Amino acid sequence: GCIDVVVNIMRFSSDRLDGIDKQILGMLLDDSRITLSHISKKVGISSPAIRERMRKLEQEGIIKGFSTIVDYKKLGLGLTAFIGLSMDESKCCQEDVFIELEKIPRVLEAHFTNGEEDILVKVVTENTETLVDLLGQMNAIDGVNRTKTMIALKTPIERSLN
Repeated sequence: GCIDVVVNIMRFSSDRLDGIDKQILGMLLDDSRITLSHISKKVGISSPAIRERMRKLEQEGIIKGFSTIVDYKKLGLGLTAFIGLSMDESKCCQEDVFIELEKIPRVLEAHFTNGEEDILVKVVTENTETLVDLLGQMNAIDGVNRTKTMIALKTPIERSLN
């Protein structure tokens, strides 16, 4: 419920947020379609004050946007994979690789990492044949030496931090 979300936000958030901001953020994490008037009633301040606080949270980058959670399997994208990219930085810099990865529609996330791979990419696709195509696109990017792929067999936990 919303109270659990607020408690968790209080545990994880910085000192930059006061109690009201934490409550607002918790309610938005619980239901991003919640109305300003509902938040206002729960928090005890006016809707314009809520709107202003949300605007400040967006300006500070704490709220990066509002999104829809999609069930990719129902769209025919039933295969999730994590692809580690190893780089040869003498051929290209990592920033250029991210620019190229952003052009690939099936890429959901891409992260700088430490360890054996330099970049970790999360993709969704239809099947192993289309995954091979994605791997070909990634291997064709200047600076990518090799890829290492792990296919998600099952996703028992998928959530946002709240």
